[in-house]
Amino acid sequence: MTRTRRSLLKATAVSGAVAVAGCSTILGDGTAAAPGDWLYEPGTIADVDHYLALRYAPAAIADRAGDFDADVYDAMRAFGSDARDLVGFGFADTDAQLVFGRNSVLAAEFDADDVASTLKGEDFVAKGEYEGFDAYVGPDEDAAVGIGDDAVVVAQSTGIFGSADDAERILQAIVDANAGDAESYVEDDADFETLLDALDAGTIQSVRTHAETDSTDTDEGQFRGEVARGVTSTLVDDGVETTFALVFDEAADVDEGDVEDWVATNEDGGTFENFQRTEISVDDRVVLVTGTEPTSAFDFFLADI
Repeated sequence: MTRTRRSLLKATAVSGAVAVAGCSTILGDGTAAAPGDWLYEPGTIADVDHYLALRYAPAAIADRAGDFDADVYDAMRAFGSDARDLVGFGFADTDAQLVFGRNSVLAAEFDADDVASTLKGEDFVAKGEYEGFDAYVGPDEDAAVGIGDDAVVVAQSTGIFGSADDAERILQAIVDANAGDAESYVEDDADFETLLDALDAGTIQSVRTHAETDSTDTDEGQFRGEVARGVTSTLVDDGVETTFALVFDEAADVDEGDVEDWVATNEDGGTFENFQRTEISVDDRVVLVTGTEPTSAFDFFLADI
């Protein structure tokens, strides 16, 4: 069944907290809130092999607010807002935000004392310093915040990312991955590393690894042998350039014709409806599909990964 672009926005709004089994984003390359710097190994908190994360640049999106469809822009502002609100960060003032579950890593210009004061106003209790971060835990112990020099980490336990009483443990796991004191997602999973190598950070990026797909359905964009997928969208002068990256278990699993059929099927009312200059390229076991669309036509692509 071919899905419409607007249905993807609705699917994204429902997924809200990104609490589905999937994966992460890009390697630590100096990018603010880079997932390769922060994401802990799957299984650290809950018994899962994969989880999904999304990194985006709120300030850059806010700079182009008038170019987006109003509903899409409102959805992007709402995404991850609970973490920003908790520490007093505005959407337009946040340079980058990495979201996985209800956990976030936030990069912005901030005053640590102001963040601490905001937390204390919500009855958070100081827990001392942990790996260079001043740690605070909420009154119900279901939220913990670490204030660092360049980033603020928000851990709000839920679902596969934790239970109702282990927010402080989740905070420590995120900080440990960043400090190199625990194995990270990218160190644990070669497919994840391959995926991250294939994609730039962009303005909005989501990525996941998953169990190997055992059958192909080109209408739905499902391909036998696929083990990871990511999407990066970058604001450019003439719109939004988006790249889908599909990672297969082996190069022999790649069938470029199947990917071409997926694109062709979804050019009429589907994912690629508004794409211009769509290009498909293959490099070993990675397939990239890239195209540009008007900013007013852009929608989240979480339902496509």
